[in-house]
Amino acid sequence: MLIGAMALYELRYSLLQEETKAGNRVTSTSLLLGEWIKGAFVASDYILRDIVYTIPVSALQFPATNTEENARISKYIDDKRKTFPHAVGVGLNDKNCIMTHTTSIVGFDASNREWCSVPKNNQNIQTYVSNMFTSNTDELIVIQSRKFPGNEFNGLAGIGIDLKFFSTWLEKVSIKTHGVLAITDLNGKLLARKPAKPESLGKPGKNPILEAFITSGENFTTFRTISPFDQEPRIYGLRKVEGLPFIVVVGEADQDWLTDWRKRARLTVGALVILWSLAFYTLYIYWKRLNNLAELQKMRDELEELSLTDTLTGLANRRRFNDVLDTECHRLRRINAPISVIMIDVDSFKAFNDTYGHLAGDECLKLIADVIQSKVKRPQDLAARYGGEEFLCILPETEHAGAVAIAMNIKDGIADLGIQHEGSTTENYVTASLGVATFVCDEETNTDTIINLADERLYTAKKNGRNQVASEMTES
Repeated sequence: MLIGAMALYELRYSLLQEETKAGNRVTSTSLLLGEWIKGAFVASDYILRDIVYTIPVSALQFPATNTEENARISKYIDDKRKTFPHAVGVGLNDKNCIMTHTTSIVGFDASNREWCSVPKNNQNIQTYVSNMFTSNTDELIVIQSRKFPGNEFNGLAGIGIDLKFFSTWLEKVSIKTHGVLAITDLNGKLLARKPAKPESLGKPGKNPILEAFITSGENFTTFRTISPFDQEPRIYGLRKVEGLPFIVVVGEADQDWLTDWRKRARLTVGALVILWSLAFYTLYIYWKRLNNLAELQKMRDELEELSLTDTLTGLANRRRFNDVLDTECHRLRRINAPISVIMIDVDSFKAFNDTYGHLAGDECLKLIADVIQSKVKRPQDLAARYGGEEFLCILPETEHAGAVAIAMNIKDGIADLGIQHEGSTTENYVTASLGVATFVCDEETNTDTIINLADERLYTAKKNGRNQVASEMTES
């Protein structure tokens, strides 16, 4: 009886563990998708920033007084659109929300559109992403808009993004046979789903749990329920994407996460029937060995972590950087995927140490390392201190435009620290120069080539005046 009770307890315990693991997978997957989406809209906002800080407010006129200049601006913003995947259009609106520039419809009054009315009527909102709606061209889209600079509302630039954009992120995540991934807006309308349900796109799900979560103050919740669509019991996670009107839905089906546990239950019951006493002894030895291996693994991981971490900044050290870069290049060769490397050098750092002392220099490097780590957010990305005041970032499966956007974020973040530096040759505060290199990994690509190119770009940024990002195609 005692052996049977212990066996049943072990099965119950393992069931709870599997349920916890499933809940953790749901949590981490929803967080990953949310961060990907948030990062993508940060990148698209850089396009809008370029537009509103390049085009003068005086050009926002309808009808156009200078047709040649109007055509030039329309072409310029359309060229910007082409740099962002799944962008279906870019347009400019004046202070009355009248469309002044676009490649399709001008003169359209968007004052009743959420993407124009909300930022127009809210002084504190500079950039805004709308819920999904049907455009004038009968497309299901969301629009990200950014105000033109000024103390008053002078107009805005907007970029329309189709629903394939959201499906792209879902396709990057693997789910089990009966699992489900979805993205909705704050009106409960479906933007993307995996497995796909094209007939449901743009339609509200009419799910009371989802509706209650949208109106609640919670950012994340998990629960178990039976899906009203396919009657499949699942563990669900709902997550609001920070700063955006989107909900990420992740569901793992009971029959998927219970598969391994059910196999274990059958084997345990069989072992009890055949060899009752031997089964108890085997489980006991297995349990002890598992604990010992876990302790040994924990100690080994702690020692390895110490050997691969820079003691001053807490970032990866040069050894770990080289190991990860070599591993990622080898992995990405198999799928012919890109890898980007950002090389960062603190401007005039020797002068900083000479002026303020090495203790202040160490504190400065720690703050800069924190900025770099905060901008490199994906689990597969790596930030490292390469030596002295030099840092490097590895961005696997990151296209050039995305790497440049991250580099600009890092540069601005370091400048925003506002660390005084009277010995600087550029500004009176600490700045950094950055070089960006992107390669599509193949048999000809090696780590030295990538590092050398990033170093060349960094040299270009230094030569051109520091406090800037230099890349293969652009310098800014």
